[in-house]
Formats: sequence, C-alpha cells, structure tokens
Amino acid sequence: MSKNVLIVHASPRLKGNSSMLAAEFERGAREAENDVKTIQVGRANIAGCIACEYCFAHEGVCCQQDDMQDFYPLLHWADVLIFATPMYYYNFPAQLRAFQDRMFCGVAKPFGIPQVGLLFCFEDDDVERCRPAVDALKVCADYCKQEFIGEVIVPSVYEAGAIEGNPGLQQAYEFGRFIG
Repeated sequence: MSKNVLIVHASPRLKGNSSMLAAEFERGAREAENDVKTIQVGRANIAGCIACEYCFAHEGVCCQQDDMQDFYPLLHWADVLIFATPMYYYNFPAQLRAFQDRMFCGVAKPFGIPQVGLLFCFEDDDVERCRPAVDALKVCADYCKQEFIGEVIVPSVYEAGAIEGNPGLQQAYEFGRFIG
C-alpha cells in the first residue's frame, strides 16, 4: 500500500550532504510506489512558536503568517514524515527546530502522521555524539504517538559532496524502499 511521504529537508545548503541523503531516500520511496514530496525548511521564513495557544481556540490554525502556512497542509497530507538534516552545534539546525516548534498546533488539530524517521549527517567522526538529538526526536515521536521507523546516520562528512560514495547513501535508498 503506497503512502504519502513528506521529506523535511532542513539544511540551508541545498546541494549538500543531507540533500544527497534525501534524494536517495526519495528515489527509493518513489520506486516503492509512494507519493513523495520534499519541502525545504533550511531557508524558509519560519518563526518559532510563541506559546500563545491561538491554535487551541482556532482549530489548529497558527496566528503567525510566514512560510509555515505553506507547510501545514502537507503535514495533514503525510503518512510518513522524514527529517533530512545536518547536525549544527550537536543538535538540529535552528531552521528545523523552528519548524518542529510550530508543529505544536498539531496538538490542537492533530496532523495524524503515524510514522517518522531521520536522515542525519555531520562532520564529527563519533556517531555517538548525535545520540542526544536523535533521542529527543524519538521522545517527541513517542509523545505524538508516532512510530519511529528508522534512521540513517552518516558521520564524518562536512564539505558539500563529501558523502559521495558513502554507504549511507545506499542505506537512505533502502530506507526509502522500505516505506510502503
């Protein structure tokens, strides 16, 4: 059964390593006959949540008018949410954090995304350094009653294109083929 897969690409560097991971995942997910859409949040104009709870009084509608308004319909469309991101300062980039914060309005009107996964790359060669960020995403998925379906973690890549030939690209492709 095909699924609606939303890839949230969080790097401001559009042709970097996380972009290549996302592209391979997307190729695999499309081959598995899923409907796939990718959004670029790394350069989007998204403010953080201001905790006003306007969304609770307005059926999940956020009062802030920025690029997030374009993404909310896709969050309601998606069956699977895949975050494709580099690691900045041993965490997710601020652009992704703002996106995730603004998903708070999904508490008022649930998005209904049953599955979430992660494509994650970074410069450090110690894969354990990313665990706190990965664990935080898993805790959030659990809180939102989402199944965490997997991760592809690629350490030791920094310069754009450094991931070329890395086994992580094949893993991302296979992860995409797994969806469906």
